[in-house]
Amino acid sequence: MESLCNQLEVKDILNKKRVNLYDRLPEIYRIKDEEQQPPGQLKSYLSIVEDLFGEIHENIESLYHDFFIETCDEWVIPYIGDLLGNSHLQGDAWTLRADVADAIALRRRKGSLVGIERLTYDLTQWGIHCVELRENLLWNQHFNHQRPDDIVVDDGDVNVNDINHFQSLGTPVRGGTVNLRDPALLSLINTPFDPFAYTADLRPHYFGSINRNLSNLAVFLWRLETYQVQASKPLLVNIKQNPAASGSEAKVIVRFEVHLLGYPLVLFNTHRFQSNKNKPVIAQIDTITQIDYTPNPIPLARINRNSPMASPEKYISVTVYDETDTTLQSLKQSGVGLQLHLPKSTFDGYLWLITGADLCAWEEGVRRPELGNREVIVDPVIGRIVIGVNTIEEGNALANHLLITYTYGAVGPVGSHPIDRPNISDKLNDEDIIKKEVNYHINSNGLKDELANIQNSTSPIVIEIRDSMVHDLDISTIPGTMIESSKPCLSLNRSLIIRAADGQRPIIRLVNNSLRFRPTHVKGSNPQEQTEFDKVMSSMTVRLEGLYLTRDKTFPVGEPLIARAALNSLEIYGCTLDPGNFKMLDGKRAPLFTSIDLKSHYGFEQPPNEELAFKQTPLIILQRSITGPIFANDGYLLYLTESIIDGESEGNNGSPTGLPFAISGSSNDPVNSWGAPTEINGVTVYGRIRVESINGRGGLCKNRMEVLDNQHGCLKFCYFSGDGDRLPQNYGCVNGRQARLDFESDIFGHPAYGQLANTADFRIKERGPNDDAMGAFGFMQEAHKLRNLLIRYREFMPVGIKALLIPVT
Repeated sequence: MESLCNQLEVKDILNKKRVNLYDRLPEIYRIKDEEQQPPGQLKSYLSIVEDLFGEIHENIESLYHDFFIETCDEWVIPYIGDLLGNSHLQGDAWTLRADVADAIALRRRKGSLVGIERLTYDLTQWGIHCVELRENLLWNQHFNHQRPDDIVVDDGDVNVNDINHFQSLGTPVRGGTVNLRDPALLSLINTPFDPFAYTADLRPHYFGSINRNLSNLAVFLWRLETYQVQASKPLLVNIKQNPAASGSEAKVIVRFEVHLLGYPLVLFNTHRFQSNKNKPVIAQIDTITQIDYTPNPIPLARINRNSPMASPEKYISVTVYDETDTTLQSLKQSGVGLQLHLPKSTFDGYLWLITGADLCAWEEGVRRPELGNREVIVDPVIGRIVIGVNTIEEGNALANHLLITYTYGAVGPVGSHPIDRPNISDKLNDEDIIKKEVNYHINSNGLKDELANIQNSTSPIVIEIRDSMVHDLDISTIPGTMIESSKPCLSLNRSLIIRAADGQRPIIRLVNNSLRFRPTHVKGSNPQEQTEFDKVMSSMTVRLEGLYLTRDKTFPVGEPLIARAALNSLEIYGCTLDPGNFKMLDGKRAPLFTSIDLKSHYGFEQPPNEELAFKQTPLIILQRSITGPIFANDGYLLYLTESIIDGESEGNNGSPTGLPFAISGSSNDPVNSWGAPTEINGVTVYGRIRVESINGRGGLCKNRMEVLDNQHGCLKFCYFSGDGDRLPQNYGCVNGRQARLDFESDIFGHPAYGQLANTADFRIKERGPNDDAMGAFGFMQEAHKLRNLLIRYREFMPVGIKALLIPVT
């Protein structure tokens, strides 16, 4: 696996640009070639040879790449596996490569816990921890043969034979009693690192249960992925002075919400591989997952300083940075789940006390006797931070310059996440693009400035946002914005792409107005000009990539995030169009908001000269995105791929009619109108669907689906509610009367949002497209991963040992 980790570096070396034939010639020949009439005859001749030579060279290089499991084409993987005697598996290419790459190493460790953990990680990329459950069974010692040195738990940092250390922390010796005075220790009950002893469990095993018995091996799996947002600014709630503070108490209290929009947020720890004191070398790992290093929600008890076994430094850290440096080069990353970056000019050299507490009712004060000076209190359950300082100047420094790096969990890369993204080519539609960069730390109005006067551009524009901050955007204030029907609209002369940079998750907060797009010119004054406009319109695209779109408090009630798309196509890739609908602290659901509402006349004013000249049928493309309800009639085409459409909320307050609609034709009358012709490929839809026609596969439609033209189109491997559906032809589908549909969570913002529950019918989890799950996360091939595990366990598990798969997240 060490070579697999260096895969990209190997490819870069092998694909290094070579010197062309002409440049290899001695310089005298190149000089003479330039003296010829006409000059450059030899160069032109060799350029023809160069193309053929390049193709031959590329073919030879690809054959060389195929010698190695790290760089070979996917079709070569099973052939290299055959050379090692590996049985064939199916699934994600990374896991198949890792399985072959580690084949010999795993055989040498066959039957060991390390081998099982390494094998499981290779086949899933999930967090993994194995426990021999016989070690958790109670046992009675003979008085003449006592074993007081037999320790059950290992925290990964101390010598397990140091009994004095564990007894001082209250860790129970096997067969001992439980120490009720240590919340951090008690928080480990029924977790992968449970140190306590139990009686034997003889009940039949079901997926997820921990049956402690002699022959059982518990395989704990962390299936949620963790994403880290770096150098973002938390939401300042308030700064309060405490004039009655005395002694070491803080005289100024500063409160923050971790989520930039103030939503409740579950904080996660990062998954850190451990090997001999934190050496992150996968090829040398002895235990893949250890306590306090798992991709798990940060447990409150383990960051509480009042607990002897608490380890807040493994979850939270405080560092300083140079706030005057807009490049943030001095910002250091410690790798923990939550990191606070404080301005160096004010807090350099400070020592901070970090602890955890319940801050749900912080309006009534922190639930502690006192908040100390230079103390940080974190509530990881809802994402709140309280910092105590001594002066109002320090409080203002925190309010103005505090940055945080935080980690959250999600099922997979659906929606806006800080991930790696493909590069943008230098050309779009055979035209050179204009690249622009936006960085909030350099210019807080950068996005607005780069959008100014884009109606004059004669080339496609790509705007890349290189931060994870909140960008307030009111399109009515952008120079060059067109006002039509009293609504501001961004007019375009060429395609526009707004995207997040690698590893960033910027938030665009719309102020006062929805996003509206239209072409600068639609109708020409003569046939030649009209032909030119039609050519430009046929390729005009607005693409949003990796963005989180939301509303400001001043945003008009009932307005959608995107209200006009008079284009050839509107492409939304890896974005979150904030649907609201999250769970508030009082347990109620926030209101549901419409994401897209597109009218039939495309927004052109009367008289309809421009509307008649507009000959496009706009394509609305969503891929790996999360949105609220979508309303568009038959003047558009919808293409939904691996996305979640959320149109169902508590009380159905997201629809003017009080009905939970996810897709329909009109937001004013969704009951009687029909939505645009739709094609789906692996989507999860909460709410009713009413469309003119539909085609595709892999859809999870929780509520009623009604299709006007049900004589055309076909749906394959989908789930329907079975409640008054009006469907086209379908194949390999199930409905609510045949199969049970359960989600771990259907609440936007929850880490397991959209994840299929273990109690869902196996046909939903395993009989979707490509023999995997239906819905938005089927592309992650979770069913394949579990099947591959069972196949390999039959080969690697010791005789008589039964592996119990237990999902933690």
